[in-house]
Amino acid sequence: MGGTVSQNRKSRNTLTPHRHCTVCWTPIPLDRDPAICREEACAVTQSKREASRKRFTIMLYLFPAIALVLAFLSAM
Repeated sequence: MGGTVSQNRKSRNTLTPHRHCTVCWTPIPLDRDPAICREEACAVTQSKREASRKRFTIMLYLFPAIALVLAFLSAM
């Protein structure tokens, strides 16, 4: 049993440093930016996620701003 543990530790140390595609979890190089593989489906999914994130960020700031303007106008 002790030999198996040391072999597992050695094999973990021989893995090359990498990261994983954020869509399909395929191993990719560390320097890949954005962190997706070269598959077209992953690129499409990542671009949709990025657009959705940008819309959400805009709404996150826009809706409270509108509420503040409406509150200010109703107080006048």
